[in-house]
Amino acid sequence: MFAANAQAREPVPTQTNTQDEHIRRGGRALSASNWRLKAILLFLLFVLGWGGLTACGEPREAPPSRARPNVVLIVLDTIRADILSAYGYPKPTSPSLSLVASEGILFHQAITTDFWTLPAHASLLTGEYPAVHQATSETNALGEEAMTLAEYLRAAGYKTRAYVSNPWIGSEQGFGQGFDTYIETWKSAPTAHDAYATDSAGIEGAQAWLNEQNERGENFFLFLNLNSAHMPYSPDALTLVEISPAPRSPERTRELRAIKGMWAYLGGEYSLKAEDFEMLQDLYAAEVAMVDGLVGGMVEFMRELNMLDNTLLIITSDHGENLGEHGMVDHLLSMYETTMRVPLIMRLPSSFSAGSESEELVSLVDIVPTVLDICGLAPQYPDIAARSLLSPSRSPHEFVIAENERPLNGVNLMRENFPDFDPASIDHRMKMLRTLQHKLIWYDDGRVEVYDLQSDPGELNDLSVLEPELSSRLLSQLEAWNAAQEDPRPSQPVEISDPETRDQLRALGYID
Repeated sequence: MFAANAQAREPVPTQTNTQDEHIRRGGRALSASNWRLKAILLFLLFVLGWGGLTACGEPREAPPSRARPNVVLIVLDTIRADILSAYGYPKPTSPSLSLVASEGILFHQAITTDFWTLPAHASLLTGEYPAVHQATSETNALGEEAMTLAEYLRAAGYKTRAYVSNPWIGSEQGFGQGFDTYIETWKSAPTAHDAYATDSAGIEGAQAWLNEQNERGENFFLFLNLNSAHMPYSPDALTLVEISPAPRSPERTRELRAIKGMWAYLGGEYSLKAEDFEMLQDLYAAEVAMVDGLVGGMVEFMRELNMLDNTLLIITSDHGENLGEHGMVDHLLSMYETTMRVPLIMRLPSSFSAGSESEELVSLVDIVPTVLDICGLAPQYPDIAARSLLSPSRSPHEFVIAENERPLNGVNLMRENFPDFDPASIDHRMKMLRTLQHKLIWYDDGRVEVYDLQSDPGELNDLSVLEPELSSRLLSQLEAWNAAQEDPRPSQPVEISDPETRDQLRALGYID
């Protein structure tokens, strides 16, 4: 059982390129509102002692299981930890995640490795920092030399499949490595950006595949990327009212539903007032609630198939989102907590005590080692598995790192579309070193920012000048970490040529 820094919660071999394989969407099989209601009821049942405990509070006998667990990894794209009711948000945005956490472990200090999709997913799937895997905005791809979680598990006999909704992690960018089938659900979207439709299609396809795997009795690895919470925010009206019944201007709401991300904002394509940020937060929270409903449907489907307790379920995000903090929207160019602190919940009764919480500092690079360890693959990969969150020989992180290379996609877009904007103002590399208490943000032009996260959780008071000794110590730690890293893997820039992928990236405001 996971024990380090955890405490019990009160219950509250070759790449398959399948670019032409699409999931065609029929009617919606799932209702986010219905699943949220069901999740709340199931959570209450658990609190009353009916979800995994006998009336006397003793654990139920676990069903017979295979020697190795299945693995389901769900990435809730663009979801910051503090927007979730599972992490204390006052509105009911995540009853499904709260239920999963009550049956597993919730990590409070999970930190991503970058503020945008491609490098963060590469870290999640390889266990490497961006400086090593080199899947960055300077390359736009994960190189073939990288070893992914899917490749490790497929070599161990797992069937591997993915349903992904974000076009930054397509097979053209190298993310299909190790998957028997890699389905890019955005290619079946009825419009240029209908993320909920593509997420629903992925859930439906995944459920059909799980049915097949359950009948075959084979170990499997399923990877789901759900992109509904990404800007532009377009929740359905019912969910928006459930999350925030406050009256709002219909006209302004329509306008805010249509705005794109950080590049358009920097270019002056639109402006926002304080009340606009409040409305954006409600729209975003409603999108998050809809994604939570989809996850709830998936979890209950697995429960009904009696496969949930023999499945390592991992739910996390690649990065968060700015909602006006530091004058920013979207998630680009920001290494503040709003974008860097992400949810992380794991469930597997044989490994994690139900209702546990951990304040330990963890990173997305910890996922691969932990999965390999739990799946019994430590003998094959001892150096990697030694970094598992469950490894008795592992020492907790003193700090974790995030890093971003030059944002060339944004630089090029701003140069082409906003001639009055100086692209040099954003053309820099960034790194972050974060401890449990402090954060250093480093820019390659020599600037640094330092924050005390305990006394200043909003990161409003830069201590880099006021506390030079602290700044020097953190900077020395970052420099030592940089020097200790292995050489970066050779990489070549990839030109994204698939027209459907380019259309989606354009709709999201990433490219011209």
